Amino acid sequence: MKITLLLLAVILPLSGTIGAAPALPDQAPSDPAEEAARFASVTGQVDLGGVVFGYLSVDGDLTAIGKYANSFLDEMRKIQPDVPPVNVSALLKITGLDAISALGFSSVATADGFRNKTYVHTPKGRRGLLRLMGGESKPFEVVALAPAGSDLVIEQDFNLKTLYESVLEAAGLAMGEQGKAMVQMALKQPMPPPITFTMEKVMADLDTKLTVIIDADPTKTMQLPDAPKELKIPQLKGAVLIDGLGWIADELTKVLEPMLAQGGKRKPPFKILRNANWVGMQLDLISASAASEREKKEISELGLETALLVHHVPSGKLVWASGKEFADKLFAPKPGLGQDPAFQKTMKGLPMEGTSLTYASPAFFSSLRQSFEKLNELANDKEHEQDDRFIATTFINFLLPKNVRGEGSVTTNTKDGTLTISNSAHSHKTSLITGVASPVVMMIGAAAYRTNIVLEEMDFQMDFPEAEQIIEEVEHEHRSRPNRNFDKIGD
Repeated sequence: MKITLLLLAVILPLSGTIGAAPALPDQAPSDPAEEAARFASVTGQVDLGGVVFGYLSVDGDLTAIGKYANSFLDEMRKIQPDVPPVNVSALLKITGLDAISALGFSSVATADGFRNKTYVHTPKGRRGLLRLMGGESKPFEVVALAPAGSDLVIEQDFNLKTLYESVLEAAGLAMGEQGKAMVQMALKQPMPPPITFTMEKVMADLDTKLTVIIDADPTKTMQLPDAPKELKIPQLKGAVLIDGLGWIADELTKVLEPMLAQGGKRKPPFKILRNANWVGMQLDLISASAASEREKKEISELGLETALLVHHVPSGKLVWASGKEFADKLFAPKPGLGQDPAFQKTMKGLPMEGTSLTYASPAFFSSLRQSFEKLNELANDKEHEQDDRFIATTFINFLLPKNVRGEGSVTTNTKDGTLTISNSAHSHKTSLITGVASPVVMMIGAAAYRTNIVLEEMDFQMDFPEAEQIIEEVEHEHRSRPNRNFDKIGD
């Protein structure tokens, strides 16, 4: 065993040094014509001639890895018969990741930063977990829902039934029909009281869409709980919306109504909201005797004193919002995000349909920078913390420069793959360099820390030249003392 470990310790570093690397086993050689066609398909989706361009063919790699893993487990079973009979190739096929044939990415400089693209090529269609993040591309609803001036917006399609189907298939592969039955039975079990519905009912509506909308008001500030008084952030209004799950608010309201009718000191701090547009519950801190004064103060400071969890009846959405006024505004006629000049500039050239959209405004990053600057100032306010303050400032300037722009990203699904396009202040080069340089930076940091310790010791010895002699005398005295039984002495 020791010899094996020694060989690995020698061979693995050498493989990186001399250019050798383990090859994927049992992999058929690539057909040149097929590879050329694959290259053309991928490069047709990304941009050429920019600061970054990359192509990676992975066709057949996962299948080869699965075969190798199965072969390894077969050999292990000859030594250890209790190794479970897992078919790795079949499990990998269930995930659908073997449908990925190639990857492409690029970054091209624009007037306001970089246009970044990442393409996942699946010419035989997306399967398994690759279907998790949405199906067909369609126009984004959030550009009309979100008010103009919103600072952080996300719309993401989810086909979560795919996850359930994959888990069910994996259970069947591992334990047969009994495994499938166990998973199905678990979903049929009632959820903990007072909730009356089952996870099976939730799963029925989990092909859904998640939308997040946050609007910051820079003219008003609030303090985060347990944060320093000097650290304040813009007051936030926001909402989270989930398509098709509004009935959950209906069910929770039915549970809450009898509890409210009982009254008393333990009455929940809510009131029922029920009209043509909304059914659900809203925070009611004024009449809430169960909430402490501190809790009331913190909730009020966060602007959540009228927060609500409701069913928007006309759309069927489940809505959690910071207040009813903001929730009403989402579905009322107004200048929408699509008419916001900052949004238009940030998202310029990006498609307005797909399965995922993410937008962060310049004001969002500016506020984030100010918060980090204040936090750095408070955390490193001592004279001896100048180095820490300088390092933190350097990172802030690198990640969030003073003239930081907005960031926008859109993901679309096509017949042959998935393409993500983003407008960003950073190119893919930044991510690549950061990934490669991180271990080096850590080594430099450790060396700098050790050097600093050595220099401090040298300064100490120069200021106190007798220190070394005193230390030697103490160590000599300690070595010359007889061994003592401290348990008996009680020292």
